[in-house]
Amino acid sequence: MASSVSEENALKDACSGSPNGGMLTAAEGASLDISKVNFLDNRSGPQETVSSFLNALNLKQYVRAYYYMQNPNVFPGAYDPFAAGYTNTEVITATFGTAISDGAAGNIYYKQPVGMQVLTTSGAMQYFVGCYNLHISQPAVQATPPFSPLGITGGTFKVVTTESDILNGLTAACK
Repeated sequence: MASSVSEENALKDACSGSPNGGMLTAAEGASLDISKVNFLDNRSGPQETVSSFLNALNLKQYVRAYYYMQNPNVFPGAYDPFAAGYTNTEVITATFGTAISDGAAGNIYYKQPVGMQVLTTSGAMQYFVGCYNLHISQPAVQATPPFSPLGITGGTFKVVTTESDILNGLTAACK
């Protein structure tokens, strides 16, 4: 039976019965919006993984943030102190440097330089610059479940005094 509905209209109506009433929006390009108005969950690279982690913190989704860590019991440690460490965080914005990668024996390791501006719940602004370490076993060699995605394995950050210190510190953050 032939249909008189155009493909474009059929696609618009395809999810009309969904809980959101068909008002779904597609991801556009490589958007890494970490703000509170977005939900970002992307582990396709080091910047994407760290952006998703920071987005979870901005949304106060501390359990989700905790599980961007590859082995959270090792780094950052117990969940309750981890979550408590972010209770005075209102908004995080980030500036990324160029990630460094290294591979060895079926593993890929990354170092992702990051500068962060953190607005606290009291209205104070704090600045940090540092480096997140990330790891993934080559997906092609992961032969048994569960799959282990790219995850954060560590990080070292220092407090800096101004936003310009972030830009100046990014090139040396992971050395």
